[in-house]
Amino acid sequence: MKKITYLLSLTALLTANQSFSQENVIPENGNVGIGTGTTAPTARLQVAGSTRIDSTLTVNDSVVMATSARVGEDLKVDGNLYLPNIPQIDGLHDETILVSGADGITKKLTAAALKDIVYLRNCDLVGGIVSSPSWANGPNKLFSECPEVLVAIGHSTPTRNLDVKGDIKASAHIWANSSISIGADMNTFSRLNIVNTNRTAVIQGNTVGNTQPYQRLMFFEYNNTDTKIMEVVNTTTGTTPFALHTNGAMDIHNGTDRIFHLGTEGSLELKSGGLQTFKVETNGMIRGRRMKLDLNTWADYVFEPTYRLMPLTEVEAFVKKEKHLPNVPSEKELQVEGADVMEINKMLMEKVEELTLYLIQQNKDTEALKTQLEALKAQVVELEKTK
Repeated sequence: MKKITYLLSLTALLTANQSFSQENVIPENGNVGIGTGTTAPTARLQVAGSTRIDSTLTVNDSVVMATSARVGEDLKVDGNLYLPNIPQIDGLHDETILVSGADGITKKLTAAALKDIVYLRNCDLVGGIVSSPSWANGPNKLFSECPEVLVAIGHSTPTRNLDVKGDIKASAHIWANSSISIGADMNTFSRLNIVNTNRTAVIQGNTVGNTQPYQRLMFFEYNNTDTKIMEVVNTTTGTTPFALHTNGAMDIHNGTDRIFHLGTEGSLELKSGGLQTFKVETNGMIRGRRMKLDLNTWADYVFEPTYRLMPLTEVEAFVKKEKHLPNVPSEKELQVEGADVMEINKMLMEKVEELTLYLIQQNKDTEALKTQLEALKAQVVELEKTK
C-alpha cells in the first residue's frame, strides 16, 4: 500500500515540475505561430503582438523588419550596415548626423559642429611648415586650413603657398588680394611689380581688331589730388626722365637737365644744353630765339606780268572806305579768327613788293620829269642867248 502511495506522489511531483518548466520541440519543417489565432503562420516563428527578450537574441542569418523597430539600449553591428533607401539632402543646415567614434559607438552630431571639426583639422608642423597638411573639400573647391601649406606643381621643392613650374593659363579672371610680381619677389611699394630681363618691352598691349568705341590703351582712376600719374626713375643717375602730375604738370629730363616743362597753368618751357630755346608764358607770350616756318606759296606772284597792280587812286579809295589795305584782314576779322603768322607774312611781303613796283613806277615818272626839266632848262639858256 505504501509503494502505491510513494509512486503516486512521485508521479504528481514530476507532473508539477513539468507544468512550470515546459520544453517544446518544434519539427524541422514546421512553422510556429504565437497569437496568430486560426491563421497559419507563414514563417518559422510568427508573433502577432509584442515580443520581449530579457537576455541575448542571436540571429545567424538576417533580420527583416517590415515597418519599424525600436532598440531600448545598445545596438551593435559587427558587419556592414546598409541603408539604401535613406533620402538624400543637398546641404547641411539644421540636420543631425550619425558618426562613429574610435570606440565604435555611434553618436549624433549637428551640422554646425561638423563644420567646426572640418575647419579645425590637426596640422603636422615640422620646423614651422606643414609637412602633411589635412585637406578638405566642399562644392567645387579643395582647401586646407593648415598654416604655411606649400604646394608645388611640376616639381617637389615649393617655396611659396603655390609654386608652379611651367605655364599657367586662365580662361577667366585672375584676382589677387595683395600684389602680383613678375620676374621679381614681392615688395611693399607697389601692387604690380615687374622686373624685365632680356625682353624688348615690359608691358605690351594690343588692341588690333577691337571695335569697342572710345577704347583706351591705358586707363587710371584716382581721387587723391597728391597723385603722380606716371613717374619714370633712372636708378643709375638718380634722375626722373619723365613725370606726369595730376595738376597737369609734366617734366622730361635728359639725364643732365630738364629739357621740357609743362606748367600747371599752361606755361611751356624748352631747353637745350641748359639754354632756354622756347617758352610760352601764362599770359600768352611766346619767347624763342629763332623761328622757321614752312610754306607752300610766297608773294613773288606780284612780279609776274599778269599781276594787276591796283592804281594808287583805287588804293586810296579802298583805304578810305574799308580802313585797311586790300587783301589784308581787318582788325575785327583778326580779333575773331586770329592771325595765321605765315599768311600774314605773305600778305606783308605782297604789300612790300607792290610798294616796290609803285616806287619803280614813280622813279620812272621822276626820271621822265627830270629829262623834261633838263630839256626846258636848255631851251631857257638858248632864249637867254638870243636876247
